[in-house]
Amino acid sequence: MQVTTEHILWILAVLGVAGLVIFSLFSWIPRFMTTKDFTAYDVHCYYDGRYVHVFATIKNTGNVPIKQIRIELTAGGTATVSLNLKGGEQGAINDIKILKTGFKVGQVIGVKITAIFQDSSQKARLVHVVLEEW
Repeated sequence: MQVTTEHILWILAVLGVAGLVIFSLFSWIPRFMTTKDFTAYDVHCYYDGRYVHVFATIKNTGNVPIKQIRIELTAGGTATVSLNLKGGEQGAINDIKILKTGFKVGQVIGVKITAIFQDSSQKARLVHVVLEEW
């Protein structure tokens, strides 16, 4: 087999296309492999007759950073806090006060915890807790 200019050009073209495909895969695949998830645990709510005091630990189990946490009581009342967590990091929410009257110590309430990610997408978890005395 003779090596001609045409053969060399075909080889270069195939190598160029293969290089472009490999570059595209390495550029685009990480964008599709992002996960946005979190875990909320050790959630405690205390009641002083006027405010619900919320404490929780949040862990970012995905790889997109969390920038804020919104806490909503299912019976009404909301608070938002800044909590910057990269993937794998955890942070504490300490004494977030939500004004709400009419509860009783020992009552079960729903606490919806929403993580707001860096790209403004959101994911929520609903936790039921027993109100403890402040």
